[in-house]
Amino acid sequence: MENTDTTAQVALLDGNITDAQLKRWKYQYKKVVKLSVEDDDGYTFFAYFRKPTIAIRSAVLQASKMDEFKALEVLFKNCYLGGDTDIVDDDDLRLNITTSFSDFIKPKPVKIEVL
Repeated sequence: MENTDTTAQVALLDGNITDAQLKRWKYQYKKVVKLSVEDDDGYTFFAYFRKPTIAIRSAVLQASKMDEFKALEVLFKNCYLGGDTDIVDDDDLRLNITTSFSDFIKPKPVKIEVL
């Protein structure tokens, strides 16, 4: 009997996402940030984030007044799009990657000139 399986193999990008997922995220959020982190055994894991909106930044700021770890969780839950599931399941990986993402999205220096 001939194999009639018509499902095509879908190529996966870093973090086990498809090119279609990445394109959808880029269309929806305009900018997508890919981060990678290495665990203690030398395995590299990938995560994809969207840039936070003003509302998300406000929620993160409010949470940071009480607990910085809670603020990182708020940031992760609202900006994480996908990637390796180990990042969601492993507290150390999630903390490391979210801290790096938080540093990346900090306001950029502004030059002020009084005229």
